[in-house]
Amino acid sequence: MKKTALILALAAASTASWAQSSVTVYGILDGGVSYTTGIAGGARKQVVSGIMDGSRFGLRGNEDLGGGYRALFLLENRTELDTGSNSNAPVSGNTFLPDRWGKASGIFTPTNFVLPSTVPAPVAAQLIGAARAGLASALQTTTNTLGARLSAASFGVNIGNARFWDRQAYVGLVTPVGAVLAGRQYTPAYELNATFDTMGTQSSLAAGQVAAVPAVIDIRQNNALQYRIQQGGLSASLMVAAGEGEASQGRFVGAMAMYKTDAYGVGLGVNTKKNELGQRALRTITFGASAKVGPGTVSFLYNDVSDPNPSGLSALLGGLSGALSTQIVPGLAAQINAAAPGIGTALAGQINVASLVNDYKQAFVQDATLFSIGYKMTFGPHTIYTAYNSFNDKGRFNGDTDSYGAVYTYALSKRTDLNFVFTHFDNKAGGQAAPGQAGFLGGFTRAPGVDSNNVAMGVRHRF
Repeated sequence: MKKTALILALAAASTASWAQSSVTVYGILDGGVSYTTGIAGGARKQVVSGIMDGSRFGLRGNEDLGGGYRALFLLENRTELDTGSNSNAPVSGNTFLPDRWGKASGIFTPTNFVLPSTVPAPVAAQLIGAARAGLASALQTTTNTLGARLSAASFGVNIGNARFWDRQAYVGLVTPVGAVLAGRQYTPAYELNATFDTMGTQSSLAAGQVAAVPAVIDIRQNNALQYRIQQGGLSASLMVAAGEGEASQGRFVGAMAMYKTDAYGVGLGVNTKKNELGQRALRTITFGASAKVGPGTVSFLYNDVSDPNPSGLSALLGGLSGALSTQIVPGLAAQINAAAPGIGTALAGQINVASLVNDYKQAFVQDATLFSIGYKMTFGPHTIYTAYNSFNDKGRFNGDTDSYGAVYTYALSKRTDLNFVFTHFDNKAGGQAAPGQAGFLGGFTRAPGVDSNNVAMGVRHRF
């Protein structure tokens, strides 16, 4: 009897303890069909995963420690319904290069070769022409090689299934004076973007779609520590993340504060980081506001984007510098010297390797603004979104892109809805953006200035 009583007492204590903690399995399954025009090789028809929301599977844990303290964790996996993997390629493919990264004639400033007046003008013109043609051809070949390496490593999402818990993975402690979270998390400025983007990052009509490659904002950070407070309608956070020897970036710092009610909202956020060399890299300053107007809500979003020293370029720039120094310049000199001894060496000596490497770097530098305004209205099972987004590229390639369209959602239940997306991308001058969706990148149109349309239909289920 005593053993039985002890066993029952322990069981009761265990039950009481477990009653204070919980683990929730959750997820989103979002799939359908998508049709995108303007892509190299013709319009692209696809079965896709992640039209309105990226498909995912997650575990969420929460334990009440008493006295206003709670422990929590979150693990969130990326799931691709169309293939069963957890990575994907952009609509334009992961090998197609946009002109700003792949067309050498538009990237590199031509070298102004000159020869002494002692060389007869017709001969000088012929030799200089040969030097220009040889350098241009070598730079194009090298750019293609480096571009292929770049695209294989970065065009797409979670390339090579690099992370099983790619979306989020963190543990935290909630206290009476705020929460501290550690792990892979969404950044503060991106959280503010998602709040004040009319689409909430859903579909090809989301604000960030016109400026997704290269990204104008860091979405998530590894090795991150975040402090958060929530008091009524006020939310604020501060995040720091260490590079920890990563080849792609150095230290990251982000912060945001916003106040949001059912009637209105306003917020300000900033993300900034250093590249792997310790230089100031991508910085995004975000302002958002929303207000209830008539039967719906109007939302406004503005991003100021600056990236003078893009992260993760050391290997590419080093590869170009090495090719110029050890192959292209000596090879060009030898080729022309064979026909005119000494002239090839004189011409090759005029090639400024550092300047050409800087030209290639400038193809990745960002100086831009991203503006978005839209309206969302829900009545019964129907939700209608409309938005206008504008990316203004103030850099040398003038890659401006506007997008506009409409999205309609019909709720079959609280957990399941049907979605219909209609988006037009207006690429101007150097603009070459193609629409993706919430779960994948669009990539690039077949040439700068080529517009793109996207029509998508799908079903989304939350569990």
